Amino acid sequence: MEYTATKSEKLIKSLIHNVQGLSFGNAQKSLRNGDVKVNGKRIKENIDINSGDIVCVYIKNKSMPKIDIVYLDDNILVVNKPQGIECATRDKSSENTYSLEEIFAEYSPIVVHRLDRLTEGLVILARNTDVARKFERYFETKKIEKHYLAYVIGNLSGSDIKTAYLYKDARNSKVQISDTKKDNYKEIITEYNTLENIDNNTILDITLHTGRTHQIRAHLSHLGYPIYNDAKYGKAVDGTEYKGYFLTAYKLIFHLDDDMQYLNNIKLEIIPTWLKYIKK
Repeated sequence: MEYTATKSEKLIKSLIHNVQGLSFGNAQKSLRNGDVKVNGKRIKENIDINSGDIVCVYIKNKSMPKIDIVYLDDNILVVNKPQGIECATRDKSSENTYSLEEIFAEYSPIVVHRLDRLTEGLVILARNTDVARKFERYFETKKIEKHYLAYVIGNLSGSDIKTAYLYKDARNSKVQISDTKKDNYKEIITEYNTLENIDNNTILDITLHTGRTHQIRAHLSHLGYPIYNDAKYGKAVDGTEYKGYFLTAYKLIFHLDDDMQYLNNIKLEIIPTWLKYIKK
């Protein structure tokens, strides 16, 4: 495709902003492969471009993935995000083709909460800015229950509510967990209930009482029970057909008391994809 740059910026940044579904990684790959021209000249480096420059990039058209809509009305859209898909358009660090905001662009969606790229599950998208602000407040005031199913390494039994403290290391895209309060660490509360033990591993039902970055993955790993196939906080599992984390945001429950309280009667629940791989 070809387009005219409207401002001065780095070439990769311009490509991401102008080519729908192009990730940062694929933009880099296009440059390395010599698939980008600026003003008719083939470019292989992330140069500065200027307003008015003609950029041509040769890419294969990729079809948007099919994603199930679980619930839809005039205010919100709830979808079942597969592993491997980003939530928001600006999340361009991965090799994914499209984000939820791009896939459901016809609904003018606004992401009000997120899941990690390799975590599947229910995601709420607001359909206008007023509703988006409401749902951001709902999450802050704990008016929406988020339930997860997780398959963890190790045998765990019973139920418990665990409190710890989390530090977000943005530079390394990782978090650290402490059992004691420290400067710049924020409290996290994770509740789990054991459902089944399978082959020295455990299926857990998890309720989040706080919603911090990587909370479930990092907290369970800190407790000695990392999520199956999570290389960052545990280890990747060789030979598994399912490429994401064995973690699913499988249920949402609303406790609303304003004009959105009609959602309190809506059942939003899905079955994890990875269950079929551990039940074989």
